[in-house]
Amino acid sequence: MSTMSDACRALLLQSLSHGPLYGNRLANHLPMALLALDRLGADAGAMRRFADGYAGKLLPAAASASELDPHDYLGSSGDYPRFVAFFRDRIREAGVDAVLHDWVPVLMPGLAASAFHALIRLAYAIEGGLEDEIALSLAYWASEYAALPLPLDPGEGTLEQIAARLRSKVVDHVFKPGIIIDRMIEIAWDPALGGPPVQPAAAPALHEIARFALKAYAGREDFTLLHIVTGCHAFRIVQPYANDKALARRYLWQAALAAWLTVVILPAGRKKAEEQVGALGEQDIAARAILSSDDHVIKLCHSALCEYREYGDPGYLRIATRKLKLDV
Repeated sequence: MSTMSDACRALLLQSLSHGPLYGNRLANHLPMALLALDRLGADAGAMRRFADGYAGKLLPAAASASELDPHDYLGSSGDYPRFVAFFRDRIREAGVDAVLHDWVPVLMPGLAASAFHALIRLAYAIEGGLEDEIALSLAYWASEYAALPLPLDPGEGTLEQIAARLRSKVVDHVFKPGIIIDRMIEIAWDPALGGPPVQPAAAPALHEIARFALKAYAGREDFTLLHIVTGCHAFRIVQPYANDKALARRYLWQAALAAWLTVVILPAGRKKAEEQVGALGEQDIAARAILSSDDHVIKLCHSALCEYREYGDPGYLRIATRKLKLDV
C-alpha cells in the first residue's frame, strides 16, 4: 500500500462523516478526488478548496449500528452502516491485507456496483492506506453489489468482435430513465444477450480490456465510457487481492461490455473529429487537473496518467487533455 500526505489524511478523516451516496444514488466522490489530488501533487490549500466546495452537497453518514456480515446481504443498500461496523471490526482483528484477500473475491462478481465507483473508491483507499477508508469502501461495495446476469461461457472472437456482435442484437433497445448502473443492469437483462457468448475463449488480459476502454472513450467524450477507463485503472490496483485473477478479469469485461452497450455510437465522421486532439505533457496535465473543481476531471486525469505510465499508450494523455479542454 502507498501512503498519503498529512493534509490529505486529515481531509480524508473528515470525509468519513459523509455517506457513500447523495441525491439520486449518485456516488460521493470526495474521498476519491482527495486521494487523486494528492497523487497529482496538489498542496494542502488546493485539496481544502476542493473539499470545501464539494462537501456541501453530500449527506451525513447514517448512524453507526451493530455489525452485519454481508455474505447473505450483498446489495442491501440500507445495511451500509452495519457493513461498515463489520469491516471495521474485521480489519481491527485480522488486518487490512487479510480482509482484502478474504473479501475482494466475494465482491468481484458485483464489481459493477454503483457504476464501478465502489471498485474505484476501494482502489484509491488501498493506495492511500487509511484503514477506515478501506472499511467504508468495502462496505460501500457490499451494499451496492451488482452482479450482472450475463453468461461467463467462452466464445470466439476478440473483445471488439464480441462487442460488435452483441451491439447488433440490442441496437434497438430503448432504455428506461435511470443512472448508469440502472442502464447496465437493464441491458444485461435484455433477452438478446442471454444466449450468445459475451466472453472470449481465453480470459482477456487486463491490458486488452483497458485498450478497449481507451479506444471507446477516445472515440467519444461520454460520461459512461469515462467510467470504464477509470474502472480499469482501479481494477489493476485491486486485482492482486483476487484469488482467481482470470475469473476476475472476466467479471471486469462483463461490466465494461454492459456499460459500453448502453452508449449510443456516434457517426464515423464525428468520431474521427473527436479523436484529433493533441496531448499535453504529464506535468501540464497534473497541474491543470489540480486547478479543476470537477471531480470527474480530477479522477480521469489521475487514471489517465497512471495508465499511461503502466502501458505507455499516448492515447491516455490525449483523453486527459481533451477532458481538461472541456473543463470550463
